[in-house]
Amino acid sequence: MKIKVKIYKDPGADPVEREVPAGTTIEELLNEYRSHMPYRIITARVDGDDVALSSKLKKDCELIYCDIRDNTANRSFQRGLTLLYLKAVSDVYGKKAHPRIRNSVNRGIFSTLTPQKKPKGAGSSVFETQLIEKRMWELADANLPFKPVAAKGKDNERYTLDGYAAPFLGLMPPSTGYIYSFALEQMRGGVLIRFPHPSDPGKLAFYRRDARIFDAYDEEQDFLDTLNLEYIRDLNNRVENGGAADIIRIAELRQSERIEAISERIIKEGKRVILIAGPSSSGKTTFSKRLIETIRSKTASTPEPLYIGTDDYFVNREFAPRDKKGTYNFEGLDAMDIALFEKNIEELLEGKTADMPRYDFITGEKHFSERKTKLKKNQIIVVEGIHALNKKMSAGIEDDVKFKIYISPLTQLNIDEFNRVPSTDVRLIRRMVRDNRTRGNSVETTIKLWPKVVAGESVNIFPYNNEADEIFNSTLIYELPVLKKYAVPLLKKVKPGSAAYGHTKWLLHFLSLFTPIKDETPIPAESILREFIGGSSF
Repeated sequence: MKIKVKIYKDPGADPVEREVPAGTTIEELLNEYRSHMPYRIITARVDGDDVALSSKLKKDCELIYCDIRDNTANRSFQRGLTLLYLKAVSDVYGKKAHPRIRNSVNRGIFSTLTPQKKPKGAGSSVFETQLIEKRMWELADANLPFKPVAAKGKDNERYTLDGYAAPFLGLMPPSTGYIYSFALEQMRGGVLIRFPHPSDPGKLAFYRRDARIFDAYDEEQDFLDTLNLEYIRDLNNRVENGGAADIIRIAELRQSERIEAISERIIKEGKRVILIAGPSSSGKTTFSKRLIETIRSKTASTPEPLYIGTDDYFVNREFAPRDKKGTYNFEGLDAMDIALFEKNIEELLEGKTADMPRYDFITGEKHFSERKTKLKKNQIIVVEGIHALNKKMSAGIEDDVKFKIYISPLTQLNIDEFNRVPSTDVRLIRRMVRDNRTRGNSVETTIKLWPKVVAGESVNIFPYNNEADEIFNSTLIYELPVLKKYAVPLLKKVKPGSAAYGHTKWLLHFLSLFTPIKDETPIPAESILREFIGGSSF
């Protein structure tokens, strides 16, 4: 029997109509087009559902080939790369080696390695890393299959590579030949597994030793160790045994203590302009308000800090930059009226009255004379916005008055020793819950916008986190068990055939791993989580 397939070589390409025998695999069909693809294809999307290239086509359908610019394909590539790494470690060190996947950082995957003994001929840890990478390339060049095997539980599926087995959650490439670019770097007593970034799939991502982010992850791991929480199953056991309220209390107390410490440093150093930035759904607004409250409580003789959101400093829409398709790009620095922002801050610091704008998002224009402001003696300014850490945004403001804070949920609790919890997914779930509650946005709308949001963050936020004087980790160990009851009903509304269906299936599978926390009464009104689920005191 023949079936009709509408093929998209790229998510934005024009379709090609084909008629093929039912039962043809996606990979077999791919072989006819592979030489015309801009980048290596990793997964496919059939009628909106993300599937492996080994899947068979059984009926008339729409087929989209996806490279690592696509979120699902990118995750699949990382899983294949991780299994390739684990297999190489086993080959170099033997079966008694204990590699563990920790977190994503520096556009790579960080792994710790505790082998029982050094491999033969190894004289230094750098050389050992080279041995592992050499073996990885040998396995990649051999184009060995990643074979799925039956899993005992619902949490993940086991895959084997040349006799080495490991559990993984989600799609896997067909074989090692699809892992086309990688490198290993020795780092912080472990190994950084580098790979291309979706913004430029053809080459390895820029490498930077991001010590500050590593420190934040280490602090989070130390915190989890004090609670005896290592994996999701440990958290579930605590929740199922009535320990949710205690975990909420401890997590919130820890964040309060961090905000207290940051406030004390700001006051001690006499900083006047606090600049706060972080990716979408990091909790910037609540953090900023809590920081203002805390500073005010510690400086009762001075006025409450002045809050400024940089969204009021967009250029008028007629001057806003556009992308290649003519769509307005409000994510870039060119969309900001930097000169006016610097002028207003300088006026305030000099004791003058600043005519601060109010941006009207309906008309796309700034309005003046509504917010004429003058600072009181020793009053602090708190600025929150995506470009706040970019030096160009505040180049005209003296460095000695500025204090920069980067905020993001840096999740350290993992699914198991080989599967991490991506911070990007945590932020996406936060955002879909909040945007549905506050704006009525569907999950499909949020997922559709998400790739553009993430792409903007890669350019406008992440490169500047090293500029921060402090990094605030806004993750809450208990948040996904709470968010689950809000997110799952929304995700279940997405039907097969929707462009968001594949991503939705992944998130539902991911959230199924958590035991829900139903009682929200222990969550304080000032919690960052309240910004997303409601009930905030701000």
